[in-house]
Amino acid sequence: MILAGAGRMVGGAVACGMALPILTERLVVRPYALADVAAIHRVLYGDAKAMRTLGGALELEATRRQIALHIAQQDRSGHSFWAVLDRATGAMAGEAGLVPLGGEGPEVELGYAFGTAFWGRGLATEVGGAILAEAFGPMGLERVVAVTRSDNLPSRNVLAKLGFIPAGRRHVWGEEQLFYVCD
Repeated sequence: MILAGAGRMVGGAVACGMALPILTERLVVRPYALADVAAIHRVLYGDAKAMRTLGGALELEATRRQIALHIAQQDRSGHSFWAVLDRATGAMAGEAGLVPLGGEGPEVELGYAFGTAFWGRGLATEVGGAILAEAFGPMGLERVVAVTRSDNLPSRNVLAKLGFIPAGRRHVWGEEQLFYVCD
């Protein structure tokens, strides 16, 4: 069950119609802070298995730079990749959000990635649905796109559950990927 936008805290960040945090049944989605670097590195960016389809594991300093880029993107546009926390424990679970396709746009891309301990529990579908509800609701987007590698069957399944339609291929994020559209 997706509770998109339900239970928002008073004083949450609001930009471009996107109110954060977003609370779902099991997750909290909020903007990154530099204090998140160690946790997201441990759970996601520094884990070779979790990053296999995302270009490979990063060194801690590269994770720090990436999180700083997400924070700057959030400040510029009101959306970015955000920290995703387990609602019950407060533990960092991964990241998800909306970014310009390929880092350049103009299309807006949904993305999500979780640490291996959080795989297979439907969390990507849960968070993706909540983010899409905000994108098509308060943000007023008419279309959201997504890309994934052809060998990433779990992500392809998530996109299908979220209502994305295959729309060919695009060279994005340094490689040829499957391209999906949701409108």
